[in-house]
Amino acid sequence: MQTMKKKWLASGVLTFCGCWLAPALVGAQTTPAASAPASKPASSSPPASSSPLPSATPADAATAGPSQDVVTEAKQRFDRGLELYAEGEYPLALIEFTRAYELVPNYRVLYNIGQVGIQLGQYAKARRALEEYLTQGGGTIAPDRRAAVDKDLEMLERRTAFLELTVNVPDAEVLVDEVPIGKTPLGPALLMDAGVHRIAIRRPGYLQRNHQVTLAGGDRQALSLTLDKQPESKSTIVVRDRVVENDSTLMIAGWVATGALTAGAIVTGLLGSGEAKELDDLKASNPTDYDNFSDRLESTKSNASALFLASDLFSGAAVIVGGLSLWLTLSPSDSGETPAATEKPSPGEPSRPLQVGYDQGQLKLRGSF
Repeated sequence: MQTMKKKWLASGVLTFCGCWLAPALVGAQTTPAASAPASKPASSSPPASSSPLPSATPADAATAGPSQDVVTEAKQRFDRGLELYAEGEYPLALIEFTRAYELVPNYRVLYNIGQVGIQLGQYAKARRALEEYLTQGGGTIAPDRRAAVDKDLEMLERRTAFLELTVNVPDAEVLVDEVPIGKTPLGPALLMDAGVHRIAIRRPGYLQRNHQVTLAGGDRQALSLTLDKQPESKSTIVVRDRVVENDSTLMIAGWVATGALTAGAIVTGLLGSGEAKELDDLKASNPTDYDNFSDRLESTKSNASALFLASDLFSGAAVIVGGLSLWLTLSPSDSGETPAATEKPSPGEPSRPLQVGYDQGQLKLRGSF
């Protein structure tokens, strides 16, 4: 019950702030109200401070730079942020408040951004917003509100830290927890939440550098990272390994195919011989001993011819594939060593090594002795 009561009271404060801030956004009120209007209770919202935002002044309305359409959209987004905050949709409320501030940069919205950031545990974001709120608001901020914000900042200092990051090359992209934050050199120290963070540095032509850093509350650490250039020979090595692997695969497939074709030639040859023997027996027998003798004789003859033809085709294919497989096996490139194709033998060399190859259906030997 105490938790719910705390949330109800805090949500009423933020809605209170919105009612005061709306005239500042739209520039419609020329005389500030003496007291805050009644606000409807919300279901959740625990901002850290308890006093309402000050009302707008005539000077605020007179210095409005954006167009009326922009101001109207800013007020709509601010009101939507209040509704989402009251419903407990803090991430969506933060988006709406941030967009409203981008459209009409009224410093009072920074207070809401800071309070929602505290609710979400985004302490660095909340600290930046509240510090900017005090800087822009200056003497217009009520003393009790300033005291409450100072208390929030004191709490946030114990939950944030600074990181001074330097990299050996310029124009390198820096990512913190996979979110790009800029390019080197970064300049001032980074304000970050306390905890463990993943730092990634990348630039074309360099190897990406990944680093993990742990920041305690109130820390101010310095981190120097070095990027190494990407090796130029890396792609050449990959291509060479792939060529050797492909040659080995082709060689194995060639010998397997040679074996299969040879087996096919043998099987079809044996079957053809059986049909030929049966044909000879039919020719030597008495035709009256068989029904449909002529049809059976013609069928046996056709089967024998087809089987012998298949055996010849298998044999020819086995010879061709076997020759190619032999060439791949004896080729110097399959050893994994790159031959020096541009080198020429010196005049004193008496001979060249024997090479075996297959070309245009012929197995060739090449070399000098």
